Amino acid sequence: MSDRYYEVIITGRQMAALVAGVVILVFTAFGLGVAVRLLEPPAVDSVPLVATALPTAPPPTSPPQAPTPAPAETPVMATPLPVEQPAPTPVLVPPSVVPSPTAAPPPTARVEPTLPAVEPGGGLWVQVAAVSRPDLADGVKQRVVAHGFRPEQVRVTVTPAGLFKVRLGTFPDLESAGRVVARLQEAGFDKPFVVRE
Repeated sequence: MSDRYYEVIITGRQMAALVAGVVILVFTAFGLGVAVRLLEPPAVDSVPLVATALPTAPPPTSPPQAPTPAPAETPVMATPLPVEQPAPTPVLVPPSVVPSPTAAPPPTARVEPTLPAVEPGGGLWVQVAAVSRPDLADGVKQRVVAHGFRPEQVRVTVTPAGLFKVRLGTFPDLESAGRVVARLQEAGFDKPFVVRE
């Protein structure tokens, strides 16, 4: 058996070059990972999201009445408006109290599009998407929750035309709803907008 020993001698410059090479390799791998992530198509759906304002159907009533036009959902620009006094708090009626069929229906309040106050029974919502299938709506909802919103803030409704609307809300004023619209646009959602319901 031979008693040979090997010794590796590295100078300071060689050690600095070795460390610099390792750092360059790590940053290159990180950069490639980011580039691959940016080039991936979004995994939500391949169907373009349709954001249209459709009229809502009035609730069914038992006595025949003259038809009343359903209020249309109108997109609201998210611009700050002068602060006004908030609308009175809505009074909840227990479900056991049913108005008699002979009673006249309560008058409907007209909503002016320039008022930022929340109407009783409604509010400001941010519509994230309107898609044609429930699985696509669930995917959009999961993406919204993944960006920091609570699941109970996200609502999926079905229109009479068969569209699944994914909405986030409600918001007390246009300013807070506008901040959420900007946050969703930064997160990559296609044209979210504010609606009053």
